[in-house]
Amino acid sequence: MEILNTFGVDIKLLIAQVINFLIVLFLLRKLLYKPLLSALEDRKNTIAKGLQQAEEGRLLLEKAAEKEKIMLQKAEKLAKKLLDETKEQKLLLIKQAEEVAKNQADRILKEARTQIVYETKEAKIALSSYVSELAVQFLQKSLTGLFSEKEQHEIVKTAARKIKQKNN
Repeated sequence: MEILNTFGVDIKLLIAQVINFLIVLFLLRKLLYKPLLSALEDRKNTIAKGLQQAEEGRLLLEKAAEKEKIMLQKAEKLAKKLLDETKEQKLLLIKQAEEVAKNQADRILKEARTQIVYETKEAKIALSSYVSELAVQFLQKSLTGLFSEKEQHEIVKTAARKIKQKNN
């Protein structure tokens, strides 16, 4: 203890300072260190929880993006399929419409030809009748003065009969 006195250390003061230090240490530990550690631990847990939630959110976002990608691919395939089917239906409808139009045109053409044949026959008959009348009139005028009226009548009657037979 003499060494302590040599250096000017007072034992009572040293013991008092150690006791004060231990009291301050105890008080700091109870009042400040534990709440500070608790707050730091809470903060650490909150940060860890936030990181975990962020990771979960990132995973959910990735899953949602993957689902969206799959849905877009399915929608694209479906749209392509519908477009292809629509194109096929369009081509089929066009083909059917062309067939119907061709059939109608053929039918109209056939009816027109039939009508032309009928009208041609009617025109020939009418023309033949008109020409026959003209021939009979011409014959009557030509025979005037050459034959008697009875002979003229007989000749015209015979000529009319022959013309009629030729026309039929």
